[in-house]
Amino acid sequence: MKKEKKKKVKTVYLEDKGETIYSMAALYGRTPEEQEEFNRKRKGNDATPSERLAMIRAAFSVYGPMLLIVVGGFALSALLMYLFLK
Repeated sequence: MKKEKKKKVKTVYLEDKGETIYSMAALYGRTPEEQEEFNRKRKGNDATPSERLAMIRAAFSVYGPMLLIVVGGFALSALLMYLFLK
């Protein structure tokens, strides 16, 4: 007699419909109604000035060290060329 193989259960992923399960307004110290009003006021804007400043600072903190390494490498190579070709 042959044993029947168990079929593998296929995982089905649900598509994100953009529904809010829980309001995160309390994280900012607002009630859900205040958060909705805030969102209505800000609808056309991408970010508030403080958020924009925070994004710029974060970008500089990430890319700044890499930029300094590249500039330092060019300066070091220029210094070495100057010393060896003198």
